[in-house]
Formats: sequence, structure tokens, C-alpha cells
Amino acid sequence: MMKKTVTWCLLMTMCCLCSAAPLGEDAFEMISISADEASEDEQPGILHFNGHFLMQSADWQLNSDEATVYGSPDKPDRVYLEGSPASFLINLDHNDKQAQIRASAMVVEYLRDENLLMLSGGATLMLGDEVISSTAIDYDIETNRYRASGSDGVQIRVPPVY
Repeated sequence: MMKKTVTWCLLMTMCCLCSAAPLGEDAFEMISISADEASEDEQPGILHFNGHFLMQSADWQLNSDEATVYGSPDKPDRVYLEGSPASFLINLDHNDKQAQIRASAMVVEYLRDENLLMLSGGATLMLGDEVISSTAIDYDIETNRYRASGSDGVQIRVPPVY
């Protein structure tokens, strides 16, 4: 099957990312969306993507096998990702230090108004060198706090500090 690409480019006023709100209203200047297939839902403001979904800006990236974007693609209200696994990457530039936040799970959901990532099904959250694994993890991007739970418990790996 020939790959179809859907791309939206939106130029906006660029604002630097900070740890307080890495995905705030002005956190990006261009969004690019690509997938094997894209379709509009019967309800306005809902887009469905299948196969090799990639949504990215200069500061963050989402990957999955399938995705549904709710709201305007330039500022989606909600993005629902399913994959093997689906992933979310945020690049931070804070106090002249580069840092990354990586999240992956079978289902990843991003809620823009709450600035919240919800991970379920083999969830892993990497905050710098700290790695949190569990069945489910909710991560508040603005406050840099998480809540992890699941039937197999929670595993947290933190490197030693010297």
C-alpha cells in the first residue's frame, strides 16, 4: 500500500519551553502529522489515523500504530494513541540544560487542558535518568509529578548519585 502523508503546517509565535508548561499554548511553531491513512470522523473536529502515525513539533513527538486527534490539529484538545507501544517524547531546554521526558505504553492519551499524559498497558515513564514502570501511569507535565499503579506493582529505577 502506498503511504499517504497528511501534513499540517502552522506558523505561530515561538515561545521557549520551560519546565512549568512544556506543552503550553505557545510551545511550538509548526506541527507535522503523517500516517499511512487519515480520515475525518462524522463528528466535526475528530481525525483518525492508521499506520505509522507521527505527530511532531520541534519540541515533542508522538508515535503510534493508530491515533485519534480531537480538536484542531494545531492545538488538539486530546490525542489518543494505540500502538506496540505508542510513545510520547518531550525535549526540554531548561536553565541551559537539555532534558528529555519519554513515555510509552500500549495506550497513551494526552489531554491538553490538563497538560496530562495517561499511560496504560506496560507503561514506562523516563524522567531524565529516572525510569518508572507500571501497568498505568498518569503524568502531570506542568508539575512534573506522576502517579503509578497496577496489579504488578510499580518499579522505579534511579541511578546512584555520587
